[in-house]
Amino acid sequence: MSVSTSCIKLCLLATLVSSSFLCHAANSELSQALSTSQARLHSLSQSGGQLPQSQISLSSSAWLNGLPSISLSHLGSLDNGNSYEQELSLNLPIKSPALHSSDKLIKQLTQSIQAQQVALQGLYLSGLLRQSLWEHRLATVKLAQLDRKSQLLDKLHSQQKQLTDAGELPIAHILLLERELVDIALERVDLNQQQAEALALYQQLTGQDQIPQDIAETARPLSASSQPNDILAQHPLWQLLSLQKQQQRLIIQSQQAGDKDPWTVSLTAKNTADNQVDDQQLGIAVSVPLTLGSALSQTELSQWQQANTEHTLNLDRTYIELKTQLKKLEQQQQNLLDQQTLLTQALHLSRIITEELAKVKDQNQVSYEVWLRRYMDALDTESRLALNQVAQQQLHSQQLQALGISL
Repeated sequence: MSVSTSCIKLCLLATLVSSSFLCHAANSELSQALSTSQARLHSLSQSGGQLPQSQISLSSSAWLNGLPSISLSHLGSLDNGNSYEQELSLNLPIKSPALHSSDKLIKQLTQSIQAQQVALQGLYLSGLLRQSLWEHRLATVKLAQLDRKSQLLDKLHSQQKQLTDAGELPIAHILLLERELVDIALERVDLNQQQAEALALYQQLTGQDQIPQDIAETARPLSASSQPNDILAQHPLWQLLSLQKQQQRLIIQSQQAGDKDPWTVSLTAKNTADNQVDDQQLGIAVSVPLTLGSALSQTELSQWQQANTEHTLNLDRTYIELKTQLKKLEQQQQNLLDQQTLLTQALHLSRIITEELAKVKDQNQVSYEVWLRRYMDALDTESRLALNQVAQQQLHSQQLQALGISL
């Protein structure tokens, strides 16, 4: 026999290499990676700013709608030089009760917007981390499959070379194997680069040199199938746009009602004197704007209507994009499941075909090249099946990302 029957059966009956990265993700490790990324990003943004955060102090008054002012006046008589009037006033622009209530609501909305911005930043970093982790994992699995394939071919090459040196087989058999090994080496170069780039991205984000081993998130269930609309409404981007629209509406309603016009409280001290009288007076005055009709100009109203239309369009566009992306990922998930079934069948057939061709090859009824190609197809099918399992785990993480769920 030109090739050891036991070796062929050993190669053909090798068990399918399943992914060792099962769906028991170490969520704490992934969450720690996200926290580290956020801390590093915050540190970089602070170091790149013009002023340290400690030197930036912004605040708003709870009751004043502007800065207090002092007015001083002195009036002298033209007929009697000894007659004059002096007045000193402290003017306080007080917020109206309506404006005070409106500012309280706006402050709450602003805090909610800031919280959603932080959540959106976390989601963005989660996307980059997931990208780096899964690109590295896919490259690692592909390299492992190539190594296994290369080891099997090396064994076969060693056996074939002994027979070729003994003159029992033509040298073309060796050349075909060496050609396959060169193709594997070329593919390994690209995968090494992909792996290095993924690791570099992860190092840039976290400052860590080691990729976590347990990265599958399949233990986190997807509930999008029950009420996808409600889940998408919890997406940080959708929430942010909705809150910004609410804030804008609240501001324009406050302006329309004239709430921005302050109630002016004036504390006045007045001194009137002439040749006979020297009178000193203290008083208080309150100026309240009349809220009759709308305080908005047509220009302000038009600007708000345009901004409100843009916000509505952004909300609709965001919902459609999120819905489309989620639907696309669901279709990809079903495709991977269908491929897994077909690949399992293809692997079974490839093994049978290779065994049958090995029998007739020894009887010189089929060329060695045909048998080798079928043998390589069987190994490639095993690799595709292993990669399909990893791809399903990766797709689950992508679905979590599309739903707005961070690491």
